[in-house]
Amino acid sequence: MHIGLLAVSSILVCVLSIYIFTKFTSENTEHTEKQNISHDNIENFNTMHWCSGQQSKICRFQSLCYQPVEDQFVYMTELASLKEVKSTFHSLSFSSVSELDVFSFVPVFMHRNISLPNVRWLDGDVILFKRFKPDNIMHVLHDDVIPLYHTIKFLGNRNFKLLFTDNYSQGPYDQLYRLFFDVKYKPTATKQDFLCFKNAFMGVSSVSKWYQYGYHGNLQGPVFNEELSSFHLQSVAASILKKLKSFTDTVHQYNQDYLVLFSRTETRKILNEEELISTLELSTKMKILVIHDGDISEIVYTVRASRGIIGMHGASLILGLFLKPGSILIELFPYAVNPENYTPYQTLAGIPGMSIIYRSWRNTDKARSVSHPEYPPEEGGIRHLAEKIQAEIMGQEEVPLHSCCNDPSWLFHINQDTIVDVERVANVTQEALFVSQQQMHVGHQTFSMEPSVVRNLHCSCVDDKLSLNWEHPWNLDYMENDGVQYRLGIQNRKTKEYNVFIVSVNSYKIEKDIDCNYSFDVWVNAEVNGIHGALKYIEC
Repeated sequence: MHIGLLAVSSILVCVLSIYIFTKFTSENTEHTEKQNISHDNIENFNTMHWCSGQQSKICRFQSLCYQPVEDQFVYMTELASLKEVKSTFHSLSFSSVSELDVFSFVPVFMHRNISLPNVRWLDGDVILFKRFKPDNIMHVLHDDVIPLYHTIKFLGNRNFKLLFTDNYSQGPYDQLYRLFFDVKYKPTATKQDFLCFKNAFMGVSSVSKWYQYGYHGNLQGPVFNEELSSFHLQSVAASILKKLKSFTDTVHQYNQDYLVLFSRTETRKILNEEELISTLELSTKMKILVIHDGDISEIVYTVRASRGIIGMHGASLILGLFLKPGSILIELFPYAVNPENYTPYQTLAGIPGMSIIYRSWRNTDKARSVSHPEYPPEEGGIRHLAEKIQAEIMGQEEVPLHSCCNDPSWLFHINQDTIVDVERVANVTQEALFVSQQQMHVGHQTFSMEPSVVRNLHCSCVDDKLSLNWEHPWNLDYMENDGVQYRLGIQNRKTKEYNVFIVSVNSYKIEKDIDCNYSFDVWVNAEVNGIHGALKYIEC
């Protein structure tokens, strides 16, 4: 009996002790999380990390620190394991523009027994990120917001903080980041201050990337991305639209269809804009809404409700992301700028399932162009160049192929003002609307089916002639269609020259500018009912 009472008493004491210890630990932890704590209060300060992926690596860190003044991350570890730790950070980047070294993760390694002064902890799940060009809506969406969206989907929906570790202040489109994150900016600090993270993430998904800008001597152009489809873009667009709805009370409700014209007021202006508007309204029987700038919420909803958008090549055309399937996108180019060499929006429209009818117009009449050699160099001015080079640039009929980003010929010509040929632009717009109407009709019948990849793509190069042949997509037999077209993209690996051919046959021979001593990258995809299929790649 006494033994039984002693046993019960012992159990009660143990339970009470565990409760008191747990309660104390819990209260102490809650107190710690509410306070900024110093490194001196922590034992065994050791950074750990886990990574996933190869080309677009995403890593999770525990106890990673940051020195804002030096813009350096500090990884606390045993020096004996330094080599192994370093090797895991290859291709880890703060941005989806991972080809730029400025975004690479290169931490400073310190022994874990070293005491860091003035440590502050940022609790919760934190994504560490650097914006590319926060004043440019195209880069904000393509390079930042869309990849970040897919990153948090990969990591699992949580209440993420997004810490910008770049040197930019608040940007005009930061509202778009705030739709998904609790946004934090690079903190002000002294050289003695360290910001540490209990749970941090670095790296972004590349599943939605469709364009690269031509760094390291490459030409800009589409990214070969077999994973990408309209789902990756339309899901983001739908989420942004839903979240933006609470920010705007003005959603355009018109009784008639309308088109949106993006107007530029500083560079690359349309000098006969009023004439263009009246001609378009007369020929399309639609109202033309002109957008200069304004609240991003209202602009996005205005674009969404439209039949399509028109504008000079520029960042605003990225808002084609929000167009409904079957809409049109008309891109205008100044004199000497070849539309086939600058294709971010053409590529966007052609992503399988986007179902956007893309057309371009290019000014081929120099007399209808007004250049500005007096502009600052970053806006296309050339007065700082030698007179011979100025004359050469001004006499060009087409901008030579170039890499990013400060080519004076490109900047000079792209920032010209233009007197557009209103009749030609109106005809291009009418044709696109006609195709749009047909596509929406066919789309209702075929549920917007897209062709699969072409089959058995083969190539050969003999006597400086590149021969291609392939079989039609397997699911073509199940689709109602009026014919199929194939888009061929050919790039010389040596010269980086890129050419596009549109054909309606299953074989094609290219003779111009072919040298069989070089290798060629070849992409082929099918287009049926205005819908583009996935790309098939082969090296020749």
